[in-house]
Amino acid sequence: MEYFDVYNKYGEKTNEKIERNEAHKNRILHRVIHLWILNQNNEILIQQRSANIPGGNFWYVSVAGHIESSESIESTLIRETQEELGLDISSITHSIKYLYTFLDCIRMNSNYIDNEIYDVFILKADFDLRQVVVQAEEVQAVKYIKYDDFKNMIINQDKSFWQHKVGYKMLLAALDDFLGFA
Repeated sequence: MEYFDVYNKYGEKTNEKIERNEAHKNRILHRVIHLWILNQNNEILIQQRSANIPGGNFWYVSVAGHIESSESIESTLIRETQEELGLDISSITHSIKYLYTFLDCIRMNSNYIDNEIYDVFILKADFDLRQVVVQAEEVQAVKYIKYDDFKNMIINQDKSFWQHKVGYKMLLAALDDFLGFA
C-alpha cells in the first residue's frame, strides 16, 4: 500500500498520512511530480498512459508520480523514471531543474479525484527510445515530439493530450524561458 502526506490548501503538510485510494476517493490534497525530458534536438519525451488507469490513452508528461509519505522529491523522480520508463537517472539528478508548482483538482470518475500539488521539473538528456522499457500497467507508448508541435498541441487543446489548463499555460512559459525563446 502507498501512503501520502496530506497537505492543506496552502501547500503545508498537516502531519497526517493517507492511503492512496482513500486520498483519491475523498479528494485529499497530496503532492506529485512531473518530469519533462527534453533532448538536445529540443524534442520532448511524452508517454501515452495505459488504457487501464484513470486518464488512460492520453499522451502525457515524460514521467509523473506520487510523492510517497516521507519520500524526497529527488528519490521520487528517480523511482518514477525507473518504474515508468526503465531509465536510471540517479547519476544525473544534478541536471534536473525545478520549473514551478501548481495545484489542480480533476474528477476522473465518481471514485477517483486528482486533488494534487504538482511540482514540475525538466531534465535535458538524450535517451534512445530503444533504452526505454515501459511499465505496461501505467504506460503503453513513448515518443519524442518537436517542441513546436508539442506547444501547438497544448495551445489547441489537442484531444489526444491530457490537459492541465493552468499548469500547462505555466509549462509553456517555463519551457520558452528554459529554451531561450522568452
